[in-house]
Amino acid sequence: MDEFNVKESWDNIDEYAGIPGYGITSIDKYIKGQTLSVFEKIRWLFIRDFIVKSVGAVFISLNLFFYSNNPRVILINLVLAGLLILMLILGISIFKRFNMLADPGKDAKQNLTSLLTFLKRHFNIPLILFASTQVFVFIPGLLTYFFLAYGEVKYLTALSYFVFSFLCLTGIIVSILFTLSQVKFHEKHIRVCLSDLNDNALAQASENIQLRRKQDTLVIVLTSLGIILGFVIVMAMVHSMIA
Repeated sequence: MDEFNVKESWDNIDEYAGIPGYGITSIDKYIKGQTLSVFEKIRWLFIRDFIVKSVGAVFISLNLFFYSNNPRVILINLVLAGLLILMLILGISIFKRFNMLADPGKDAKQNLTSLLTFLKRHFNIPLILFASTQVFVFIPGLLTYFFLAYGEVKYLTALSYFVFSFLCLTGIIVSILFTLSQVKFHEKHIRVCLSDLNDNALAQASENIQLRRKQDTLVIVLTSLGIILGFVIVMAMVHSMIA
């Protein structure tokens, strides 16, 4: 369930309710569906990070080929490659532990409780891993761009160092804020599903949480784009005055 639709879920929720032998209620079926939804959304955070890190690995590989005659650039990329491998090993280990939380032998509320514990106590490391991805993409990507555009590492002025550092730091901060925002709403959603709300109240609360999650994501994205665009404009003005 990529983006769960509360109305659609609720319209089809009584398919087996009341049928002798099934022993299932509408709210039990709804909670089970939302459990799968939350697990898939958090799982996608890991998968997306692995994909982006893979892009960084491609840039590093290209740099090792492009700059084969530049020992300093080779050293930088080898260090980044070593750190990237360590991050991937750690990330895959945590991802496997996360996948084990979805135990088919447990009911939905037990799985949700395990997931909530994971998010509250063990998600700090994935948060750092997700944020570090910006470094493994930005620096190798910048070196690849320099080679394709100039055929060598471009000389950087103090202003250039400031600009690139700001952009990389902005990416890290945005990644942290986005991940924290998503985790916060997933925690709220889990607590609602674990509460004693009745059918209609549970559906309404879940719908409100998902709406706020989407709005929060949109605000973070638009604010980040605005900051970066404003910064680029200001730096362009400063550069023109210096020139």
